Amino acid sequence: MDDVEKSKAFYTDLVGMTVVEAISSPTFVTLRPEGGSFVALQDKTAAKFPPKDETQSGSVELSFEVSDVDATWKRWKDQGVECVSEPTDLPFGRYFLAKDPEGHYVSVYRFNQRNN
Repeated sequence: MDDVEKSKAFYTDLVGMTVVEAISSPTFVTLRPEGGSFVALQDKTAAKFPPKDETQSGSVELSFEVSDVDATWKRWKDQGVECVSEPTDLPFGRYFLAKDPEGHYVSVYRFNQRNN
């Protein structure tokens, strides 16, 4: 990750994660999704292990379920996020694809309501 602060802002301000300060530093940020475990962002130049030598972004895709796909897409577009697709209906539900500041794919979806 080349710009930890920019990516941290994306995942906190737009995705809604919170920073876990106790296990974060200027070059490594631990984030907690609502109701989830952890996601970590690391400055590649400070990494001791791969992917420190990777030169290309986009090899990771993160997926997030939201309550309103269309509202999220509009908010992200208004904030200048690169949205790869517009919201669309797929067999499993509503979906769109975007990129984070480092070029990693971020899929946003809402499953169809099921009558069980």
